[in-house]
Amino acid sequence: MLLITQSEIERLLTSTDYIDLIEDAFAAYARGDTSPSRLAHLDSPPGEFHIKAAGLDGVVAVKIGACFYDRPATLGRPSIVGVIALFDAGNGEPLLFLESATVTRLRTAAATAVAVRHLALPDAATLAVLGTGAQAAAHITAIRAVRPIERVVVWGRDPAKTARFAGEHDAVAARTPGEAALEAAVVVTLTPSTSPHLGLADVRPGALVAAVGSDAPAKRELHDDLLGAATLVTDVTHQCAEVGELHHRPSTPVKAELGEIVIGVKAGRERADDIVVFDSTGTAVQDVAAAQALYTAALKNGTGRPLPLWD
Repeated sequence: MLLITQSEIERLLTSTDYIDLIEDAFAAYARGDTSPSRLAHLDSPPGEFHIKAAGLDGVVAVKIGACFYDRPATLGRPSIVGVIALFDAGNGEPLLFLESATVTRLRTAAATAVAVRHLALPDAATLAVLGTGAQAAAHITAIRAVRPIERVVVWGRDPAKTARFAGEHDAVAARTPGEAALEAAVVVTLTPSTSPHLGLADVRPGALVAAVGSDAPAKRELHDDLLGAATLVTDVTHQCAEVGELHHRPSTPVKAELGEIVIGVKAGRERADDIVVFDSTGTAVQDVAAAQALYTAALKNGTGRPLPLWD
């Protein structure tokens, strides 16, 4: 079994590498070429654990992610931490063990970029980011790779942190979520909120809203009126019904899963003034695709070190 570290993960693949491999993973899922994406959720107050698993191209990945939002204050460490284990799907042999938060950050931003590539207006030039964490920075980079973004507007719950983040990323700080979103052709919501903060009146016609923060049953960022008026596209519909925005308004019709749009069997946006919501809960298919690509790159580059599990 091979072990690779966080810094090695950062070096082995670029952010644009992730966009293409995650697009391919969505396509494989839509064609039925993956094992089902499985999700388990375990509350552990004051935090929670997410367990995700899937298989692709002869390998299986299992991720355990811990989300404890008091970790920065209590431990001085990031709020999300975890691990991924990659296995040979044919014989169960462990292949790779790696830190998961870096992979999650990069593959999540890549999934949003795939959605932007297929669902945002071609000339989308303004991006609104609700949230100021590591995911926010990764999303700005990934979305700039697929659209000609000229202006970034950011909102966060802490005005001082928002101002610092805006200064670091050539962005403009907004006072409210609606103020940020109303300017933008692409809106990304990246908060752990449990009460919605973005409604229909906050979003302009033609916008794509990527709702990324809702990945547990209690989390929610979008009001009912926005979901009800929008064209809804999911990453994996059954998972969105469990933990995504769809969980809070289960009557909302789902136009398609993103992979179905990628392979062309379903349409996403039909009119320029459609508001489209991408319900992104993060799937294990993304994790297994990223882990497999990192394993291949590590072997090619001689990166990592053996992790002996048995004496």
